[in-house]
Amino acid sequence: MSTTFQAAVLTKINSPLEILELKFPKLKSGQVLIQNRFSGICRSQIMEVSGQRGEDKWLPHLLGHEGFGIVREIGPEVKKVSPGQKVVISWIKGSGIDALNPLFTTGEGLEVNSGPATTFSEFSVVSENRVFKSPENFPEELIPQFGCAFLTGGGMVLSNLRTKKMANKQLGLVLGFGGVGTAAALLLKSFQDFEVVIIEESKARRESANELGFTHVFSHLAQYRENNMGVLFDYCFESAGSVNSIQEGFQSIKNDGTVIFASHPKSGDLVCIDPYELIKGKTIKGTWGGNLPPDSAIIEISDRLHDTKVNYNSLIGPKFTLENVNQGLSYLQNAERRKPLIDFGDKNW
Repeated sequence: MSTTFQAAVLTKINSPLEILELKFPKLKSGQVLIQNRFSGICRSQIMEVSGQRGEDKWLPHLLGHEGFGIVREIGPEVKKVSPGQKVVISWIKGSGIDALNPLFTTGEGLEVNSGPATTFSEFSVVSENRVFKSPENFPEELIPQFGCAFLTGGGMVLSNLRTKKMANKQLGLVLGFGGVGTAAALLLKSFQDFEVVIIEESKARRESANELGFTHVFSHLAQYRENNMGVLFDYCFESAGSVNSIQEGFQSIKNDGTVIFASHPKSGDLVCIDPYELIKGKTIKGTWGGNLPPDSAIIEISDRLHDTKVNYNSLIGPKFTLENVNQGLSYLQNAERRKPLIDFGDKNW
C-alpha cells in the first residue's frame, strides 16, 4: 500500500477545497483506518467552507461526516470492527472508544487537523465510536446517508413518535426536502396514521418528493393554506436550514403541536417566537443527530425503510470524483435534486 493518500482540505474560509497528499499516521488507541468508497456531501460542509459556523480555529482541516467504506486496519483496543468489514462512518457518537483526533501531515510538513470522523478523503482515520456495521440490502451509494441524513431525519421522527399512541390520524409537516427532510418524510411514511405535507422551495426537490410517492407537496406554506383553509399541524419536522423556517413551523402547529428542528442556521442567528404560544401548549425542540443511539437506530431505520418499499435509486444523487469535490458542493448549494456523493472508485476494493 502507498504511504500517502489524497484528501480534500479546507485551507482558507470562502475558498475552494484543495486536494492534498497526506501521510498515513500510525494508529493510536481506538482509531480505525477506513478506505472510503463513497462520502455524502452535506449542507454542514457548505457552512464550514463559507464560515457560517463561526470562527474556525482548526484550519487547515479535513471535512465530511457521513461515509461508507471498508476497514483496512484497527488501532490498539478496538473491538467493535475488524479488517475487511464494510462500515458506515458518522459524526454521531455511538458505542466504543472515543479516540483522540488524528493529525495528518503533507510531504512538505504542513499539519492538517481532523475530527473524530471525516470522509472527504481516500482513507479516513476514525474514532471507534463513529464507526458502525453497514446495513444490508441497500445500494452502496445510499449507505453514507445512514451516517447523517437518515440518522438525523429518521431519528427526529422515531424519537418523538414511536412510543406515541395516536387516537386519530395525524397531520405532519416536513419543512425542507434535502437529505434530512427526505429521511424524515420517509420515516413518517412508515407510520400508518400519518398524512405528510412537504414544503420545499426547490422545484427539483419537489419533483423528487413526487417521485417518492408524496402527493401533498408545495413550494410555500401559503400555497398549502390557500387550498386547505389554514389547517394546522400536529407535528412539524423542520430541516430547511434557516431561523425563518423554524419560526414558520412553530406558527403552523396546533396549540398542542410540536416542532422538532434539525437546522443549524448561520452562527449568531436567533429564533424569535411568541411566549404566549408556549403558554397555550405548543412545544419546540431541537434534535442533535436524531437523539437516538446510532448503533441500534441504523438497524431500526433500515428495517423501516425496507418496509416502505421505496425505490432506493430515487434517493441517490450524482457522483463527483474527489478532484471535483467543489463541483459537488456547488450542486448542493444550488438545491438540486437528491444528495450528491463523492465517489472514490473501486480500485483495490
